[in-house]
Amino acid sequence: MNKQLLKKFFRNQCNSEELEQVYDWFKTKEGAEYLEMKLEQDMHHYAEEENLLLFPDVPTDRMLQNIRKKRSKSINKQDDFKWIIRAAVVLLFFTILGGSYLILQHSNPVSEQTAKQVYKTISTQEDQHRLMTLSDGTQIRLNSNSSIVLPEVFSDNVREVRLKGEAWFQVAEDSSKPFIIQADKAQVRVLGTEFNVKVDTLARNVQVAVTEGKVSLNNVNRSENRAILTKDTFALYNLQNDEILIEQAPVINYLSWINGRLTFYNDPLWQVNRFLERKYNVRIRYDQQHIGKLALSLDVAAKDLESILDIIANTLNLQFSYNPDRNDVLWTKPNNPINS
Repeated sequence: MNKQLLKKFFRNQCNSEELEQVYDWFKTKEGAEYLEMKLEQDMHHYAEEENLLLFPDVPTDRMLQNIRKKRSKSINKQDDFKWIIRAAVVLLFFTILGGSYLILQHSNPVSEQTAKQVYKTISTQEDQHRLMTLSDGTQIRLNSNSSIVLPEVFSDNVREVRLKGEAWFQVAEDSSKPFIIQADKAQVRVLGTEFNVKVDTLARNVQVAVTEGKVSLNNVNRSENRAILTKDTFALYNLQNDEILIEQAPVINYLSWINGRLTFYNDPLWQVNRFLERKYNVRIRYDQQHIGKLALSLDVAAKDLESILDIIANTLNLQFSYNPDRNDVLWTKPNNPINS
């Protein structure tokens, strides 16, 4: 089955012919197994990771209870496909309701009216995420203490939003209508891809991590100085001098605020430190340069900085001192005194 067609199905974008093609595939053993796996993943996502908090006013608790009751009942073979179609409807309901309901009901709208368009501001508070699906099928997940300004209806030639804070984007493909994110002085331009954008006001930079596809990054007023970013590329745009730093490496950890995990595989400590500096807004040093070359393999829950430092120290047999007032961390070997 075509991956793009499945994406369109779960975004409720299929025409009648495409719907028939997808439903025919669901009747096959492969399609049935895929759909059941998809439902189990989504139920686990919403029920066990407390992601229902994304939809505070949607009766998702009752919905999940009903799903569990129906799923727990034994189903005979002739009812298998009926259950599969019901599962597809449930998944579509989560997708559509999870996005459009937030836009219409939970946007905390701050209307900014122009001659042609009406804009809304969708914002989040501390420890709150927002998941939304836009009219074009683009999915956005907004991190805590963030906001995004977007039009109620996109114009005919461009899809443009303004971001403060951090958000993950899965942009629906439309070659005739590019998707543009204004992030302070930086501008991210895409046609269809998946990536994360963070506007760090303390460090005065904009961070872009691309997980799929291709995006461009440039100053909003100087498009000629443009950086092209592809899969597994990280870029840091310095808002003070307009310089762009580009790194080619796995970017999964920049999504740790979504998946709750930090994963390193044989990564040198200096590279791990650089990521932690950006994530936690700290400065990390070591008293001996060779410490930075130590290789780290780790898969842990994304916690507070000190918890992560403790785990790394135990893994690599290191010690550290952390001064939260100066946002400063120093790595040392156990036989060396730790400076404060």
